[in-house]
Amino acid sequence: MQEILSPLRSKQTLLQILVCALAFIGMAIPFKVMVLVEGFTEVRPVNAVPVVAGLIFGPAGAWGCAFGNIISDLFGTFSYGSIFGFFGNFIAAYLPYKLWHLWSKGERPNVKTYKNIFRYVILSAISSLAVAILIACSLDIFLNFWSRQIYYIILFNNLGFPIFLGLPVFIVLTCDDIHIDMTMPAVPSRHRQIKWAALSMLICSSLLISIMITLGFVMSASLLMIIAGIIFVVSLIAIIIG
Repeated sequence: MQEILSPLRSKQTLLQILVCALAFIGMAIPFKVMVLVEGFTEVRPVNAVPVVAGLIFGPAGAWGCAFGNIISDLFGTFSYGSIFGFFGNFIAAYLPYKLWHLWSKGERPNVKTYKNIFRYVILSAISSLAVAILIACSLDIFLNFWSRQIYYIILFNNLGFPIFLGLPVFIVLTCDDIHIDMTMPAVPSRHRQIKWAALSMLICSSLLISIMITLGFVMSASLLMIIAGIIFVVSLIAIIIG
């Protein structure tokens, strides 16, 4: 938790938050006219930003994307659902950062090898699953609004754009000619076995929930989905604050 809040206490990291928020807003607003579900979501090339911002700036990038999403929603899609969008975009940036440093053992984020490109794609896939489930199911549980369409839109927005748009940008930003001061964890990752167990539960519960959504299950009306959702939330929290 201290790592999550630390960017709010430093002028340098506050500047990073501002830069990420402005980048997010600048990419989000022009596409507000391409609405997919009225009042909730649209075509979002801006979803390429969180994975890149998270890998480079860590928690500051996550805060920047979260605040950027709230501000950009004021230009056409602001609603109670924007609260879940805030947390969703925070996780979209912060989860890849946490998972990279869980896997890499001290290596700075980069895509200079095929192994790291594959790692980037997997991080994007896990993040997109988590965000899609979090937002779609939260809308159902807290706002009594269920739409399988929203789940698929969020999933593919958060998977496709980070890979086809974010990856080329990240390749450029991590090349040898550009030197960016990346945020690294202050202390080495501890309790690695617990985090790997939490990651396994997160992936399994995410896939199970996704399958049930595809089969037509609704979170608020399915005990099995609720149980899987609890496992999902617990494992996600364990990874983020662990």
